[in-house]
Amino acid sequence: MTVDGRKDLGGRRSPRLPLAMLLLPVAVALSTSCSGAPAAGPSPAPDTVPAHWLPPIYAAVYDTAEVGRRITTAQGKLIARCMRKAGFAYPDLDPAEIGAPDRPKPFGLESLEQPLVTRESPVAEKPGPVDERYMRALYGDEDGCRTQAEVRLLGERKNLKSWSDTRVGLYRAEVRAKDLLQRDPDFVSLNARWAACMKRAGFAFRDPSQVLDALPPKATFSAEPSARADVACKSRTGYLRSAYTGLAAAQRHALTTSPDLLPTWELLLRRQSDTARQILAQPAA
Repeated sequence: MTVDGRKDLGGRRSPRLPLAMLLLPVAVALSTSCSGAPAAGPSPAPDTVPAHWLPPIYAAVYDTAEVGRRITTAQGKLIARCMRKAGFAYPDLDPAEIGAPDRPKPFGLESLEQPLVTRESPVAEKPGPVDERYMRALYGDEDGCRTQAEVRLLGERKNLKSWSDTRVGLYRAEVRAKDLLQRDPDFVSLNARWAACMKRAGFAFRDPSQVLDALPPKATFSAEPSARADVACKSRTGYLRSAYTGLAAAQRHALTTSPDLLPTWELLLRRQSDTARQILAQPAA
């Protein structure tokens, strides 16, 4: 979790909540193991993956920046109000500080302008003294301000478990889809065509994940010959369109064993969004 520079009376910095934490804390970027038969026609530029290519879980969880920002802002407002009633200073959450969800990119580079994800561990922040009463007011299991805010947004306490179970279920479906696609012959063929293109460019890689693994830390992608060849070969082979098509099919197949997951997710997300809109429309207390 990232934090801003302000401290509250509990000795902790006020949280800056990323949307990915709100929407799917257990979501992980799948490795390059997705399949699909090549689609007809060339792939568009690798940095313009259209929304309709996104697999169903990705679309439901990560293509929700506006909704997620609304929910997180309302949650912060509810928590701040509750903490002040409990006698603690708690700063309002600035919507500009809310991070957008990071969509997994399971096929490596999609663009030479893609932001670099550093492999270095962030410097751990030395915690200040913690006020136990403050922590109990904020994080108390049954009546903490954070739990109260979540219940208010979800409508009923029982929906907390449903929300958590749905998040875990979606993660497991992603993992099942990954396992299915690793064994898909169409994806093996797709990787072989990409690898042949890379070999003609002078590089021996089995799949795009190996390109990223071989790059130096803090690499500038546009300055790396292997990265440029990777993006070019993806464009020439229609790699991204085919791979995302295959990933979408695999996720749909994985979801057939739990057909209620996505409808439940969308229902609870919509409920939180509607409640958040009402909360944010209220005048400041």
